[in-house]
Formats: sequence, C-alpha cells, structure tokens
Amino acid sequence: MAEDEEAWIKATQDSLGKLISKPKMTEKYLKKPPFRFLHDTVMEVIRVTGFGKDLYKDEEQDAAQLVDKTAKVDFLNKAISLVCFALGDKVDVVANKIVAGLEADKTNAFLVRFHEAATTCAGAKSDDAVQRVLAGESAAAPKKEKKEKKDAKPAEEKPAEAAAAPAGDDAEEEKKKKDEARRKKRDQEKAKQKAEEAAAAAPAAAAAPAEEAPAEAPAEDEEAKKKEEKKKKDKERKEREERKQREKEEAEAAAAAAAAAEHDQA
Repeated sequence: MAEDEEAWIKATQDSLGKLISKPKMTEKYLKKPPFRFLHDTVMEVIRVTGFGKDLYKDEEQDAAQLVDKTAKVDFLNKAISLVCFALGDKVDVVANKIVAGLEADKTNAFLVRFHEAATTCAGAKSDDAVQRVLAGESAAAPKKEKKEKKDAKPAEEKPAEAAAAPAGDDAEEEKKKKDEARRKKRDQEKAKQKAEEAAAAAPAAAAAPAEEAPAEAPAEDEEAKKKEEKKKKDKERKEREERKQREKEEAEAAAAAAAAAEHDQA
C-alpha cells in the first residue's frame, strides 16, 4: 500500500473508526468504498450522534431500496450538503465519482469531515443544516454544460439561414409578396371584426323594444281592468233590472189572482 494511501485510510480509521463500531473501517472498504458501506456508515453516525437526524426518508434509510445510480447519488449529495452547511465549509468531493468508485482519497477525506461535523455540530447547527437540505439547497456543484454543444448550434443554424435568405432582386420581390400578404390579412381581419360587431349589434337592437314592453304593460293592464269593472257593473245593473221586472210581474199576477178570488166570492 502506498504511503499517501495509507495516510488517508488511517485518518478515517482514527476518526470514524473510533466513533462507530459498525461497519468496520477496514482497509478493504476504505481503498474503494462501495455505496452500501458508505450508506451504512452515514446511517450509523446519525444513529449514534443524532447529527443529521430526520435528513432521510424511511425508504432512503434502507440501502436495498436505493438500487439505481440517481437514488445513490441523491443520498450521498444530501450527506455532503449536510456536512458543508453544518461546518460552513466546502468539501471537495463529487457524489457521482463516489458511486463510480473513483477518487477514494477524496471520499475518505469526506468521511473525516463527516466525523468532524457529527462530533462538533450536533444540535442546532445540525437541525439548521437538515432544514436547508430538505428545502432543496445543495452544496453539490452544478452540472457543467458542454461548451462544444453550445458552439455547435449557431454553426449549424448559419447555413440554414443563408439558404433561406434570397439574394438581390429575388429578395426584394419576396419582401413585396410578404408585405402584400400581411396587408390582405389585416384587411380581412378588419372586415371580419366589423361583421362580428354588426352581428353583435343586431340582437341588441332587436332586444330594445322587448325591453321597453314591460314599461307599457301597466297601462294596458289598467285599461283591461277598467273594462272588466265596467262589464261587471253592466251585468249587475242588468240583473237588478231583470229582478225588478220579475218582482213587478209577480206582484201584478198576485193582484190579479186576488181580484179574481173576490169576484168569485161576490
């Protein structure tokens, strides 16, 4: 084992190896830390010290459920951000490379800083760091876009623009055609708008007399009421006259009957 490799492995063993009893900080695991080893280490430190409590969901606490690369990278980025926020310092490590088994020296350096944070920042600093991570903050470096792709797009677009642009008289003729087409389109839109306004005004005009009709209704009702009352009075008058006529006829008939009776007695 190289001297520098021995140094960073020993640093991890002297820090985390004395804080937790499992998993064991063996040379085999520290030379190229597998994800399961790192997952168990992080969870055990949280359990023992309380640092980073409530950082992970239940499913994240089970390494068996973190099967794809994205889930593993997200888990490690949370731990890295937690340590950075708690210590107020940057940690030079990349989750993608950890998962790929690269830069083991930086992974060990992170484990040493994780030990430092867990033993000095448990409590308020830890709680604040957890809340920042859960709120979406991340200490992970943003992905760099490939410059080549950016530069390639304008280069690809230029020939298309050159091919699309007519030259000389053709360009002038093309411009006139486009201007004429735009003018016709504007005229059509104006004509359409006027037609729509006229169509909208017609129902409104037709509705106006209908809206005025209710105002005239009371006068018509009053006239009808007067006619009805007059008709009723005429009927009552006629009935009275007919009743008087019957009474008169009955009286005359009674007088005639009485006279006839007296005549018979005489």
